[in-house]
Formats: sequence, C-alpha cells, structure tokens
Amino acid sequence: MTLIDRMQELLEAERAGVKCLDAMADHASDMGRKELFTLFRNEEGKFCAGLFRLLQAHGAAPTLNVGAFADKVIALPTEGEQVALLIKGQGWVVRKIDEIPPGEMNAEEKAFFADMREVHVVNIEKCRKFVS
Repeated sequence: MTLIDRMQELLEAERAGVKCLDAMADHASDMGRKELFTLFRNEEGKFCAGLFRLLQAHGAAPTLNVGAFADKVIALPTEGEQVALLIKGQGWVVRKIDEIPPGEMNAEEKAFFADMREVHVVNIEKCRKFVS
C-alpha cells in the first residue's frame, strides 16, 4: 500500500467520523456530550482538510468517498453502543497511522500524522469515560 493509498483510506475514514459525530452531536443525551461530539467532529474535519491538502501536494486527486463506518455507528440504537464503536474506529485510525513507514513521509507529513494520532488517542480516552 502506497502513502497515497493510506492517505485516501484515512480521508474516507475521517469523513465517516465527521458524518457520524455530526449525527451523534444532534442526538446527544446531554449538553456535555453534544459539546464533546462537536469537538471531535471539528477535529475530524481538520484532519480531512489536512489529508486533502497532502494528497493534492502529491499530485493525487483526493477521493470523495465517505467510509461505511459512519452508517454503522448511526445505525446503532443507543448512544453507549455508538460511543463504543467510535472508540474502535478511533483505535483503527491510530493503528493505520502506526503502519505508515516513517521513511515514506516528509517532515511535514510526519508532524501531521503525529498530531492526528495524538488527537485520536486523547479522544479514545475521553470516550472511555462515557462508557465506563
């Protein structure tokens, strides 16, 4: 899998995150969760924009697809189940970032993916507080 392929896959996943977190924020059980889901959605959007830009810098046309993950989360009947699946999705993103060979990235890309990874790790911990 090339770096371009990995970025395209992550872009689709981040778009799915935006979609499901937008729905989760709209249906949140309290204001604290609504604010948290909105923050997560905005972070996912920031990473969509960054991936879009990095792909263009490589001369690649960014995919317009949204990952299927969003519909899986939205289809779950309870907020707790949605958050539990969201944690798994955030963990998937961390693993995918960890799989990128460092030698394939320039300094800007390394910094971007380090930030993206850290935000997802922090968000996993925030979500775990809601399901524990």
